[in-house]
Amino acid sequence: MAALAEVVAKVHKALDDAQDALEAQEQLIEDLRADADGGGGQVAAPPPSEEALAARESLALLTARERQILVLISQGNSNRRVAKALGISERTVKNHLSAVFTKVGASDRTQAVVMAIRSGIVSISESFNDASPPLSASE
Repeated sequence: MAALAEVVAKVHKALDDAQDALEAQEQLIEDLRADADGGGGQVAAPPPSEEALAARESLALLTARERQILVLISQGNSNRRVAKALGISERTVKNHLSAVFTKVGASDRTQAVVMAIRSGIVSISESFNDASPPLSASE
């Protein structure tokens, strides 16, 4: 019985030591964050990459309608659903997408969407109020 009590005491000591180490780490992290942003408690976001800045500049050339279409395709909508949501023809959507690809230097819709996400123009959690909900596969 004494041996068991000794093992339990050692386990408690090890747990206490681990808790102290974790608290010291947490304090160190808080101190580093405070130093990084001058004491405000939040770490500043890293500056955007050159690629993101270039994408942002090219995306700034887009018209409002081209941006709407980019947001809608970023949500996985087909050209047909985009056309229906905006009340335009599918051919007009294709024309707008061609203009988007040319302006941003993208070869396809996926690349254009990735550029828009990386530059902060499109958020993957953002919804577009004028878009119709995703249609079923039969539509």
